[in-house]
Amino acid sequence: MNAPFTEEISRYSPLDVLLTDIAVRVQLSPTEYLTAVEHYRVMSEWIDRVDSPLHGYVDEFYPQGGFSTGSTVAGHSGKSDFDLDAMACIRWPRSIDPETALATLHRAIAGEDGSRYHDKSERMTRCTQITYDGMHLDVTPSIRLAEFGPKTSLIFHSKPSDPSVAKRSLLANPHGLATWFNGRVQSDDAFGQFFEKRSLDYDRGLPRLKADSAPVPEQLPIYRKSRQVICLQLIKRWRNVAYDRRHKSLRLPPSVLMTFFIGLHTGHRRSLTDELIYQIDAIVSRLENVAAAKQLIHEVNPTCENDILTDRWPGNLGNQQVFIYELREFARELSQLKSGLPLAEMRGVLEKLFGEKPASDAITAYVDRFRQDGLENKASYLPGTGTVPALGTLATPAIARAIPKSTPYGD
Repeated sequence: MNAPFTEEISRYSPLDVLLTDIAVRVQLSPTEYLTAVEHYRVMSEWIDRVDSPLHGYVDEFYPQGGFSTGSTVAGHSGKSDFDLDAMACIRWPRSIDPETALATLHRAIAGEDGSRYHDKSERMTRCTQITYDGMHLDVTPSIRLAEFGPKTSLIFHSKPSDPSVAKRSLLANPHGLATWFNGRVQSDDAFGQFFEKRSLDYDRGLPRLKADSAPVPEQLPIYRKSRQVICLQLIKRWRNVAYDRRHKSLRLPPSVLMTFFIGLHTGHRRSLTDELIYQIDAIVSRLENVAAAKQLIHEVNPTCENDILTDRWPGNLGNQQVFIYELREFARELSQLKSGLPLAEMRGVLEKLFGEKPASDAITAYVDRFRQDGLENKASYLPGTGTVPALGTLATPAIARAIPKSTPYGD
């Protein structure tokens, strides 16, 4: 780590570091990431196996959604599973019945009674969901439409359990949206390497569930994330927590919409805290503009104008207003954290926003680093301050300081 990076990282505020560490704890860990990559590979081979109804018809199988933008987060539930998404491009005629397409993919995945995924597969309205230990994979069948641009596809909607729901074929390009987003977010070498090291160190401290787990390399560039990607992860996590606690009966505002909103507002360099508040305010402003005219938000994929990102949400003005209110409260509480709170109050607010375990673990780890520094008198990374705020406040002024004979990670 070179001197300019060390100097920049030393200026991160305590809240910046806590938000980073919360993001580390709610994302796929490096070990889970490598496991997910293997799930994608195996499923790609499985649906094209010799006795599959799709054998010889699979053109391509690739990840989509949060996995393709590095923004996957655990849901806020009893199991807190990670939701992975994949697109299976099948060589079918475009006139195929939507139910036939979805049912055929499901048969290809579920297989015969007793096969590896038979009891782990569930048919949904647009995909088949496969449940693993700690994560599930949603596989969406599609047909490539080359004349509309790279990876623009036809996907399907059908709900046989409810005949009143019309069957539909829809244009979509999730790969295009991810490529657009990834091209717009700002790279930041110092923050990227800081987040990568944070993620790898946290992962190596976790108990290994299997002795034969794939070893995690010393570097994993997929974890060199930008502030905008971390903001997307934190907003998605906050959404999961807020709706699980207060709006269980409502459909979640879709992750693709959050991805689009964050991608719209890039181009400036801010601290992680300020970037998060800015992004939330920008979303609120966009939603309030349409709400003031008593209209519903309508957004399309910037790489495919027929791919409607809001086709199933908000649905009505009430759902839209709930989200606006929750976002306002989110920004207000972040501003309160930024202004400075005693440790116990800060812990309570962060737990309310992001869930008890990740917030509590992040604060505990942060305080332990200060205590270790004080007790052992060794040079460790103290972001923004040289004092020990464990019994007072973590929101102390950011004062850059040189740290001799030390990496910016406390090594």
